[in-house]
Amino acid sequence: MRLTLTEFAVLVACVPMILIIVATIISRTSRVRAETRAVARRVICRLCLHAFETTHSGVVECPRCGAANERK
Repeated sequence: MRLTLTEFAVLVACVPMILIIVATIISRTSRVRAETRAVARRVICRLCLHAFETTHSGVVECPRCGAANERK
């Protein structure tokens, strides 16, 4: 298959743009998923309003005041 100069120039211009678009979509998708996981692990203490993250489910203790808090 032989390419003309015009076809080659279009190919050289379009392929990197397509790769950039795909990389941007992957990056934004992974950022949204990471933010969603972080929000799911976040707990706000009902007494001192200290926000912290935990991987435990159920009742967790606030690292600042020691109050028991339920994860929702």
